[in-house]
Amino acid sequence: MQSPADGKKVARADSGPLDFKVPVVLGFFLLFFLYVGLRIQPVAEYYSENSVFSLTSAFFRSYLDRPDGLVEYAAAFLAQLNYYNWLGALIFTALNALIFLAANGLCLQALGRGQILIGLAPALALLAWRGRYEGHALAASLEIVVSLGGALACAKMARRPTWLRWLVCWIVGAALYYSAGLWPLLLFLLLTGCCEAIPKRKWLSAALLVLPPLLWPVIWPGLPWPQKLLNPWGVGWPLLGATLSFLLVPSGLIILALLPRLKPMAKLPAPQPARPRAARAKSGSAAASWPAWQEPALAIGGLLLGWALVWFSLDEFQRSLARIEYYAATKQDEPLLKVAARMKTTRPDAEARTHLALYHTGRLTQDLFSFPNGGRGILLPGLTFGVGAARSEMDTMFELGQVNEAEHMAQESLEFDGDRPDVLRVLAKINVIKGRPQAAEVFLHALCQIPFQGDWAKARLAQLQTNPQLSGDTELDQVRARMPNTDFPHSGISSVAEDMLRQLLAFNPRNQMAFEYLMAHYLMTGEIKRLAQQLGPLDTFAYPAIPRHIEEAILLGQEQGLHFDLHGRTISEATRQRFQNFRETLSHLEGKNPSAVLSLARDFGDTFWYYYLVRQAKGT
Repeated sequence: MQSPADGKKVARADSGPLDFKVPVVLGFFLLFFLYVGLRIQPVAEYYSENSVFSLTSAFFRSYLDRPDGLVEYAAAFLAQLNYYNWLGALIFTALNALIFLAANGLCLQALGRGQILIGLAPALALLAWRGRYEGHALAASLEIVVSLGGALACAKMARRPTWLRWLVCWIVGAALYYSAGLWPLLLFLLLTGCCEAIPKRKWLSAALLVLPPLLWPVIWPGLPWPQKLLNPWGVGWPLLGATLSFLLVPSGLIILALLPRLKPMAKLPAPQPARPRAARAKSGSAAASWPAWQEPALAIGGLLLGWALVWFSLDEFQRSLARIEYYAATKQDEPLLKVAARMKTTRPDAEARTHLALYHTGRLTQDLFSFPNGGRGILLPGLTFGVGAARSEMDTMFELGQVNEAEHMAQESLEFDGDRPDVLRVLAKINVIKGRPQAAEVFLHALCQIPFQGDWAKARLAQLQTNPQLSGDTELDQVRARMPNTDFPHSGISSVAEDMLRQLLAFNPRNQMAFEYLMAHYLMTGEIKRLAQQLGPLDTFAYPAIPRHIEEAILLGQEQGLHFDLHGRTISEATRQRFQNFRETLSHLEGKNPSAVLSLARDFGDTFWYYYLVRQAKGT
């Protein structure tokens, strides 16, 4: 007879191979949480993606007329929690932990044992997808949670009458289709079928569980099969990420069900009476044996491979763009410039935010060409590059004093992007400046319905009751002082950007921002002669020295035969020496292919001279 002590030893031996899972899973999700918070940074996504959300009943009702509406609404709400970086990371980690628990429970139901890789693989796929900064990963996590949760709940009814299991499955399928959409319904049916067919081989019962709910998308009243229902994710990485995330658990169950079950060597059987050799041979062939270390090694090896794929799949370009938008929204100019300086190429919206940060730090005409210029030499492109670039330029126009142009771009953004908090804020301030406090209140009330935006909006609403102009507000008073009171003059000869900036200077000659942007405009368009005509205000703004890029343009212009009135100022010796080095290096390239000019980038890529030559080589 086996003693209690022997029973405890056997129990410990039986559970030994599973002991490694607890620390591995805990370590996995701790690393997951830190990766999301430190590398992906949900707060950067909050400002770049900025899912539109409102606490109004009308906004909620807009999600009730289509499949996946309820889960989309919930995902939009959870996206608001990215406002706090670590809270956003915690939410995403918790959703993936729920996916692991549900997947592990389904493995127990279907296979009789848990499998760590099946449970953690979707988390890695979702993490890699989120690292592409293409949206939807948070919503997909929520959809997978409800799908796996529904399948696990149905699998727990294995001992209930067959007709009851069918009925519950059909009802849950209908609820999933309406609340989460087609993909979660298909995942739920696939997992429910696996849990019914794999352990008991009840193929007919599995078919009757799965097939009738497939009719829900067809017979649902008033709901056709639009493209968004079939593929709500888009093409490329979003579709690949969604496919992997949704299929890893069911495909893992099916693969393990088809493979022979291996028994760890460490799991020792209890002593048995001696049996004939033939019986022992037959019993031994029922299951192969493997070393006790093999399962932990395979799990850890698979997870390390998955983490490597996650790390190298991160889209550094999109990550930099998101961080630039975050730093711009929170007025962190120095961190923004550090991110922008590491980029090899950029996008017009990020370029506009970089220019504004350069102005704020006094470096616009000093270091303009130290950063990539992706706007094709256009300082203020307006709607040339789409609504995204216009929204980034909205803040620049407002600060310059071109309030009408800022309002135009904000209204365009409002129409295409919805009630984004940054757009609503600017529109509220514009209406205050224009003497329309009632219109400003409309936008402030809308902000009050957006999580984490209400404090600022309520404070402004209270101030408007006693001070409709919000006079005394430093930002608004500064814009009022710069705002022209004349019609916009467009000469038809110079660019729209030049006309706007010259209009601002004509109205207020002490508008230093307009002056620096005009100088930057001339530099980016290579108009050295026009720049030479605008050097007088250097004295107006008491510059201690001529800004570096203007020095570089002057030296290049003098070589071309232009004359400059420096108003008693001199070119620094460092700039003269560097120009001499530039000319000598350039002379060695004469007669070579025009593309050889690009070799100057290493030593002179941050100069106006290099930028000017590249523009000439490109014919722009």
